[in-house]
Amino acid sequence: MTSPVIQETQVMVQGLEIPVWQAGNQGETVILLHGAGGSRRDWAVVMLMLSQRFRVYAPDVIGFGQSPRSDVTYTVDIFRDFVIDLMAALGIHETALIGHSLGGRISLAVAAALPDRVTRLVLAAPMGFGPVAPVGHIIATTVWAFYKAARLTPRYPKMALDPGDYESGTFEKIRQPTLLLWGSRDLYFPKSHGWRALATLPDAQLKIYNGAGHSLPIAYPVHFASDIHAFLADR
Repeated sequence: MTSPVIQETQVMVQGLEIPVWQAGNQGETVILLHGAGGSRRDWAVVMLMLSQRFRVYAPDVIGFGQSPRSDVTYTVDIFRDFVIDLMAALGIHETALIGHSLGGRISLAVAAALPDRVTRLVLAAPMGFGPVAPVGHIIATTVWAFYKAARLTPRYPKMALDPGDYESGTFEKIRQPTLLLWGSRDLYFPKSHGWRALATLPDAQLKIYNGAGHSLPIAYPVHFASDIHAFLADR
């Protein structure tokens, strides 16, 4: 059996060259969306494992990694439209979305916009179900690290500190089966956000990783990929 290989390509999205990893050539399509300050490289181990059964893509979301940056005010709507245009550029009609942190919030926005084209969601500690944990030094270091890494405008810190989009009722419209993954010691978006997400999303299940922090795809890639594989295969 041939070992899976990650291939890198440049895809034109909104007139910009976006680096995208791709692996696997069979089964359901899956798009991986990293968190703030991250890149496609965060998914290396997870991607190789999933590609044994699925066709997997991992872009550098606009404004992060090696994707171009601009002076626009990045919002969830801008990130959502970027992913939708990326799908068009790659010729993807239907896909599952897997998102970590900010990538999870983007996944929810895309799922709401494309209810018939997003099949399932796997959300690892997604933003949107409460503000960043109210610990002074964590907020300061986290927000400004994100700001510097992505060169984002001041709108991003506000996005991270907002109480959460769950209050608007938007998430209650998400009908896709959803797997929520959370670390019991997540210092950015604590596990209480996970329980709130479970109560808000109509068709969700929650798994908590005991002793784990925020960076599940990086710190626990094997367990993370195994849980995703089982969830996506159960259909």
